Amino acid sequence: MARQFIGIDLGTSGVRTLIADEVGQVLAKASASVSSFTLSGVHEQDPHAWWDAVRTTVQKALHRIGSHAQELAGIAVCGTSGTLVCADKAGTPLGPAIMYNDARGHNEANFLRNTGHSNVSSSWSLPKVLWVKRHESSRFTATRYLLHQADWIAGQLCGRFQSTDYSNALKMGVNLDTETWPDWIDADVRERLPTVVAPGTHIGEVTSATNNATGLLQGLPVIAGATDGVASCIASGLGRMSDYNTTLGTTLIFKSLAETRPVHPLIYSHKLPGAVWLPGAASNTGGAWIDAWFPDADLQALEAAAARVLPSRYAAYPLTRRGERFPFVHQEAVALISPALSDINRFAACMQGTACLERLAYEVLDQATGASGGAVYSTGGGSRSDVWMQCRADICQRIFHRPACTDTAMGAAILAAGGTDFQSIQEATRQMTHVSRTFYPKRKMESVYGEFLALIRPYLDSPE
Repeated sequence: MARQFIGIDLGTSGVRTLIADEVGQVLAKASASVSSFTLSGVHEQDPHAWWDAVRTTVQKALHRIGSHAQELAGIAVCGTSGTLVCADKAGTPLGPAIMYNDARGHNEANFLRNTGHSNVSSSWSLPKVLWVKRHESSRFTATRYLLHQADWIAGQLCGRFQSTDYSNALKMGVNLDTETWPDWIDADVRERLPTVVAPGTHIGEVTSATNNATGLLQGLPVIAGATDGVASCIASGLGRMSDYNTTLGTTLIFKSLAETRPVHPLIYSHKLPGAVWLPGAASNTGGAWIDAWFPDADLQALEAAAARVLPSRYAAYPLTRRGERFPFVHQEAVALISPALSDINRFAACMQGTACLERLAYEVLDQATGASGGAVYSTGGGSRSDVWMQCRADICQRIFHRPACTDTAMGAAILAAGGTDFQSIQEATRQMTHVSRTFYPKRKMESVYGEFLALIRPYLDSPE
């Protein structure tokens, strides 16, 4: 029987579990939602709710493959980048997780930037640690492990919380050249940080307690995962230098392949084993406006109607929270869109505005990396829409590929395969990813893009 691999994706709004075989055939999928607490820049989630969702989705996925669960060869987890969990020596969370887009670490991020670490923003986990240390000293003192979302779930699976992959560790300040924690991180923070390993590294085995909770076989290898952005990049099948993987989910996450690491104040670089660099960035703009502004709409009907009015004559910047981080930084940025539009015109304008923001991001990334307008391998929920994919291709004037499986959890499954049955992550990616459809630019939309740039000009002229 073909060997099988299980990937878990911990997203902003829920958990997705996927099982795939060694040629990338998806055998089972399951999802469960997770609620958040949000208020005035605060965004928290309960780690126990993640675990409950993991247990539920794993049980459902295993039920769907039945006796073939015996062929499972490994499991890996990806999660949101920069989300912080403070845990005690037993791995028990000490309060809610501070999510990646929680803004409480703004002052701490400014401090780090002012002391020479220019790429740091409040979305990083390290400023969140410094905020906890300053404002919740009792929680910091009780903390044994400073973990990311994927680290904590992987620890739940194998009963060990001593590891973090260098993809997640990037926003904690890891030195990617040495794959170690640098001396400039405070000693009392460093002593609470787990050991850094490469994505795809064997970090433990499923415990008997996890077997009882999920049905996963005891002894199943647990493989170090990555951030959701890196996992999406892997799932896309990205393999050529200068091409991009873009995840259009709640936010926009950009990655490209490069042989060297570019230097740019708004761009950070992940890497994969084999010294493959993944320069990229993440925007606060994305698909969050769909749930925020159209919570009860028939999205399929609305999208079909919006297709008839695209290109839209209305410029829109569809930001659902205060503040932008890429392709420009402005702490006070807010949505810019006419409030008097019909639902159809508002929906179309927001689809178009997201694509315009995406084009601006590629221009910044191209300049930094020396790229020349490569193709885009698109993952995330937004890539499922034919209308949106064509709109993005037209506005960005790039070829857009839709992978056969657009789920970020597929990237986690590929990491599990690369750490067990394949010689490398790259080999597993080549064997397990496929393109299902390609979208070519059909018309130039320079006037639409120009109107968008004019709309956001105050943010571009006065960055913060």
